[in-house]
Amino acid sequence: MYSSSQLADRAKPVKNQETQLTVVAANPLDLPAATFREGLDRRKQNRVALMEWVRSALVDGTDFGKIHVVSRSKCQAGKDCKNPAHFSKPSLFKPGAEKICGMLGVTVRYPTLPDYEKAALTGAKLSQIIIRCEILDASGRIIADGVGARVIAQDNGDINKALKMAEKSAHIDATLRMAGLSEVFTQDIEDMIQRREAESIQQAEAELDNGFQGITKIQHQRLEARIRELGLDRTRVKDWMIKASRNRFTNFLELNQDFYQKLYSKLDQFAGVSQ
Repeated sequence: MYSSSQLADRAKPVKNQETQLTVVAANPLDLPAATFREGLDRRKQNRVALMEWVRSALVDGTDFGKIHVVSRSKCQAGKDCKNPAHFSKPSLFKPGAEKICGMLGVTVRYPTLPDYEKAALTGAKLSQIIIRCEILDASGRIIADGVGARVIAQDNGDINKALKMAEKSAHIDATLRMAGLSEVFTQDIEDMIQRREAESIQQAEAELDNGFQGITKIQHQRLEARIRELGLDRTRVKDWMIKASRNRFTNFLELNQDFYQKLYSKLDQFAGVSQ
């Protein structure tokens, strides 16, 4: 038999061990310093190895690439442009995301996809699609997730294509999060630009349905003439318009009557500030 003091002494290691396990699960910073440092060093070495593999295995133009992000109104050269400032940083494409996931031995799934497939089969009217992608390790645990959105107007109402494009964006987003590659790659910028354009088209169509009255050709000419007459920087005027409208209007031709009047009345104020 053990005395009460002996029992207490024998219980102490178990209690400490249980306490330590609880703390470890709650916050990695409460790990013993040596254990925590070993974990950091291991992750650092693994990340270096991953980055070396990414640089050697991914193919520029197929797995990733830079996207020309300046509008045609400012640069007509497009992909043939020679100005590096007109391009995004490298954008990860789906083939690159698939290579990275394959190399790391993980799988992907889209938990929200069946809902959209059912909606499409039942003929439900959809205007946009938001797909979630989950990345799972060999044990089936979720280690990263991402979201991809697509406005169906981008694909001329082709729901099948919109679903695939949303899946692609979600997969890329999840892969960047999983591998911590946002410092190297961004998402598919081209897809983002197309989505913004489609959203603009969709908004314009909705405004037309609601009796939206845009400016006339004569009003547009009058606005452009007044900008030149006052010697204003057209780009700065346009930038103010975009910011003041919270990206609702990105082109003078998109203006409605109310905002046109607001902008036109501001021109004299802009001229006074610049003098």
